[in-house]
Amino acid sequence: MNGRRENGGWAAKWCAGYLIGLTFLLPLKFGSLAVLPEATSFYPGDLFSWLIINWPAHSFGIFSGVALFAALVVFAPGMRPLRTSGGATALLWSFGLVLVSLIGWINAATIDYAVGETIHLAGIGAYVLAVRLWLRNRPEERRWFCAALAAGACWLIYSGLSQYFVGFAETREFVEKQIAEGIPISHVMVAKINDDRVFATFVSCNVLAGYLLLLLPVTLYAVWRFAGHFEPVRLSRILLCGLVFSGLVAVLLLTRSRAAFLAALLTAGAFAMTLPKRRIYRCIPVIVLALAIVGGAIYIHRAGRGFGSMAERVDYLRSSVKMIAEKPLAGHGWGGFFYRHMELKTTGTDESAHDPHNLVMAFASQTGVIGGAVALAAVLLPLFWLGRRIFRRGGEETPEEGADGFARAVFWGECAFLLHAHMDVDLQIPASMAAAGAMLVAALPEASAQMAARGRRRWLLVAAGMLLAAVAAMGNILWLRAEMAYDRLITLARPQSAQDRLRPVSDAEVVKALREAVALRPGSPFPWEIAGDYFWSRRDGAMAEKCYREAARCTPDRPSLYRRFFDLEMARGNRAAAAKHLRRMLELFPSNPKYQALAAEFGLETRK
Repeated sequence: MNGRRENGGWAAKWCAGYLIGLTFLLPLKFGSLAVLPEATSFYPGDLFSWLIINWPAHSFGIFSGVALFAALVVFAPGMRPLRTSGGATALLWSFGLVLVSLIGWINAATIDYAVGETIHLAGIGAYVLAVRLWLRNRPEERRWFCAALAAGACWLIYSGLSQYFVGFAETREFVEKQIAEGIPISHVMVAKINDDRVFATFVSCNVLAGYLLLLLPVTLYAVWRFAGHFEPVRLSRILLCGLVFSGLVAVLLLTRSRAAFLAALLTAGAFAMTLPKRRIYRCIPVIVLALAIVGGAIYIHRAGRGFGSMAERVDYLRSSVKMIAEKPLAGHGWGGFFYRHMELKTTGTDESAHDPHNLVMAFASQTGVIGGAVALAAVLLPLFWLGRRIFRRGGEETPEEGADGFARAVFWGECAFLLHAHMDVDLQIPASMAAAGAMLVAALPEASAQMAARGRRRWLLVAAGMLLAAVAAMGNILWLRAEMAYDRLITLARPQSAQDRLRPVSDAEVVKALREAVALRPGSPFPWEIAGDYFWSRRDGAMAEKCYREAARCTPDRPSLYRRFFDLEMARGNRAAAAKHLRRMLELFPSNPKYQALAAEFGLETRK
């Protein structure tokens, strides 16, 4: 029986349909930031709200775990050994990244970050492996995978443009109403409503731009193929591709993401250099590219937002390199960049970044050189294999060896995205990472004569896949349970809505919610910190101090905790104890201008 068709029937169709639907939902529901244990997602109480909001980032792992479980059950009888370039890519993105993430548990100062990163990567890996099994057994359905990606990208055109022309005004009106009702609004939210950079269904404009870079070539390829069904074909392709390209570029420009613009220009320049033209004509795009970069730099300096964020990113790299030199074998542990960068940063701002905004450096600085090497291999080896197919010269190519239009589109989209992923936090975005990994395994070729794995080898692959599916699904279920308990605690301790603020809250309710949150997330400092803030707002210094000390026991290097201890001691009139906590704050975050101003007011010397 033909191995490519041996897994037909309703089960295979259901599994394929589930993966197609999940692929379409990637940009619609999973563009949030994962591994942020000090914050919570939005959990509305009605079904309609769930239809229109982003879902919690860690919910993706549940869906992908189910997808991998189904793919293993349906396609295990015809499973092939993962010996091809596509199989190696699937192994790197699934088991490779998850396994090296465990190294980051060794020196993790806060266990929340380590657990969150591993189950986040397990969710990504489960989806990539499920797509690999599906398309390996039913390669003719790759067109549906491509169509689902393109449909999601086209939805972003509608979402981004509607946000720019309608959504921002409605949001400002809503926030002004909240302020009029006396509801406190964070300075972050105030800054966000005054910024009209489009972010559509994603957590920020920058990560939306990265996703658009990834999907733009593949979307145009899918639209080009779709337009071929209409007569006249040439005109249909010009009109439809032109319309979609204009929409995607418009939304990309409205993000005003400088990292995305730079990645797009560099990729476009590299693409132009590969076109079959005379060498003199290939130099023209390079010259145009150089002029565009210089002109863009002048605009940013004179009339744009300046180079502040770029200076921060250079500082991230500087801190990452120092961290690698300090602990090359096991790294500083997940979350270690957050704490160590505060000690090392030189830019003189109070920003405390959780991530170095660089995919490879995130692994290398927090899991050591082994983790960095595996992450580098996961992004470069598939590009090398794809590039070798695309730029192969001479000789006849078999259909399996030749590079089709989809593979070319994936190659250039991945080039742009991976450039962007080394300048932003794309690693923590489920939609971006899942799409990037799945597109690579879908584009890489297979050997048609490869036989199915037999006996022990097949069942070892199945067992490993089942374990990955379980980690992805159950790990993220437990994470969301803990997050919902933490969210209930925050609702009681820091009520935001007018309805919550009017409701009386007793100390017993907060203590009960605290116990539930701590039981589901032992070792986490954040529930204790929230409870401490609640008791301090009630001027119960003894209970507040008890909570803060529990938080410090979980994470002793968090400078914001020592700021709370400082306030407690100052309220008690104990300046000596307050000075001790202020010195500790400055040790952990010496460049923080607020801490420096506080030290100057207090009469302490600070490091210059």
